[in-house]
Amino acid sequence: MIIKALRFLAAALFVAFAVPAAAQDSVDTAERGIVRVVVILQTSEGRMLYGSGSGFVVGPNLVVTNAHVVAPARQRPEYGVAIVPPEGEGLIPATIIRYSPLSELALLEFHGGGDLTPLTISTVEPHPGDGVVALGYPDVDYQGATGADLLRPSPPSRTSGQIASLRDRAPTGDLIPTINHQAVISSGSSGGPLLDECGRVIGVNSWHVSGQDTRETRGVSTRAVQLLQFLDEAGVTPTLSDERCLSFTERVEAERSATIQALQTQNEELASKLETADRLTRVAVVILIGGTLALFVAVCVLGAVVLSRRRHGQAQEPVTLHEHAHPQVHHDPEPFEAPRRRHGVLAILGGAAVAVILVVAVGIALLRMRDEQRSAQVDIAPEFNGAITCTLDRAASTGAQGVSDMSFTASGNLCVNERTLYAPIDEGRRYRRVIVLGEARVMDILTIDPNSGEFRRERYPLSEETFTRANEAVASSGAGRGCQGDPGVVATRNESLMEYAQGEPSQRLIWRCEARN
Repeated sequence: MIIKALRFLAAALFVAFAVPAAAQDSVDTAERGIVRVVVILQTSEGRMLYGSGSGFVVGPNLVVTNAHVVAPARQRPEYGVAIVPPEGEGLIPATIIRYSPLSELALLEFHGGGDLTPLTISTVEPHPGDGVVALGYPDVDYQGATGADLLRPSPPSRTSGQIASLRDRAPTGDLIPTINHQAVISSGSSGGPLLDECGRVIGVNSWHVSGQDTRETRGVSTRAVQLLQFLDEAGVTPTLSDERCLSFTERVEAERSATIQALQTQNEELASKLETADRLTRVAVVILIGGTLALFVAVCVLGAVVLSRRRHGQAQEPVTLHEHAHPQVHHDPEPFEAPRRRHGVLAILGGAAVAVILVVAVGIALLRMRDEQRSAQVDIAPEFNGAITCTLDRAASTGAQGVSDMSFTASGNLCVNERTLYAPIDEGRRYRRVIVLGEARVMDILTIDPNSGEFRRERYPLSEETFTRANEAVASSGAGRGCQGDPGVVATRNESLMEYAQGEPSQRLIWRCEARN
């Protein structure tokens, strides 16, 4: 019970403190780095709000926004630029240090204010259908607000949607890589970030367009690749992430796999400790039994020696003569002396026997304790038998056009569809089968990880010569179809074919599989 409790506690601590396989920032964290960008007109009558947009922090005291948001301040000296953080101090003056109307971006520098969190920029190529979040200060949220209201700190607005398409041109016709998305933006959102679902910047919201006939509206963002080029030319090194943003389902699966892996590692360590304890228990039992037997022999010998000396002492007792005394005459032992000696011997033998029984009982108790500890070891690998359904992971796959989800059955030591036996690799954590396809002149390496549910197929094209040699290796391997074969033969066959997997595969397909209950 103690071992089980320790195992449960370790698993709980791992789940509580482990991070997912890919580090995930959050949209909530990103909100602390969003600012309102305002253009102020200085007049003889005082300061007036001329226009506003959005921006986000990319480094210490550095904010990115759209070029058109701060364009008036570039054109006339009476216009100034400032930022309004989401909390803390109010208006903070800023300076335009880089301006690029060709990329529709501008870089501002400010001083003062609280610590604003720089956003992380993703270097992963986005895909249509990915979820996105737009942050900023759209004017639709501030209908009826006064200029003074817009100069007070307030949290940014958040809308969400999906990527509709990727384009190489902006709505203006300029060669700017853009993202068309369904997150609602309006005037005032310009310069705010477009985030993936993990809170990382994938674009800068720059335009919003609507169809002439359908009147459907779309947001259009300058893609992150253009932003990174702009920042590089400005000498700014932002925080980057090259990790793909996992969906909620993928994050749950990654956490589950990480937990299973931790439990496996813990179980292996426990098994090693139990094996060591088992050996020590056996040695201790042997020592106890050997010592007990030695003690028993020693007690018997000692008892025999003591009794022998007592008997000899009685036989050698001297005769003393006194004056006027008659010599003492020795008589034969009384009848009760022999039983007394026998009782002494029996007492010695009984004590030794009790000692033997006690030691053997201790040994048996140790062995039972070992067996209980061994029975406490639990195989935590998930069930991977019966009907298996697999979903194609298109983001992790290459060359997946025309490939769909699949299903199969698994049984025994991983025999697929009751005809293809896989051989264990990595000490049984994964299973592999290498096959050669004659019509396509290719070789497929199929790998299944029952713990994570990953099914991987890597395809390598074969020349005419290597195809012939690979077929000969298959024919001479003796590994046929069916579940009754020898996994060792399959492993040898796999090794003989792996040498033909040269370079990178032409296609890599990855499915996420789970057993249907």
